[in-house]
Amino acid sequence: MELRRVPAAERRLSALVTLAALAAAALLALAPPAAYPIPVCPFHALTGLFCPGCGTLRAGHHLLGGGLAAAVGHNALFVLLLPLFAFWGLGLAGAAVAGRTWRCVSTPALGWALLAAIVAFWVVRNLPWAAFDVLRPTAGNPLLG
Repeated sequence: MELRRVPAAERRLSALVTLAALAAAALLALAPPAAYPIPVCPFHALTGLFCPGCGTLRAGHHLLGGGLAAAVGHNALFVLLLPLFAFWGLGLAGAAVAGRTWRCVSTPALGWALLAAIVAFWVVRNLPWAAFDVLRPTAGNPLLG
């Protein structure tokens, strides 16, 4: 574990990102999906393939509404990694607001493992076999009905 003092610029950025995330969560939780258009993924629009982030906005909306199965149906990797990112983000934000030392629990190996998981998810969700339909955010996904 690495101990470090959080610089003032990083504290301000962390506070800004935390506020933006809370505002986005409030918007997703309070506004019905029909009230605002969820944009189409530009990568999917250009290539017809699903990127690792395809379905993340819809998954976030379903999670905030309590629909875990629908959220997993839109983006399973996002749902799996959300607790890890929330832990990191809240830990950094708490340290930044308090101006104290933050105990970073990440290592280079964890970073490489995370990158490998994202790339593997990207490849597997685009494989053409029906067994991988559960990883695609489409109407053919059995979790989405």
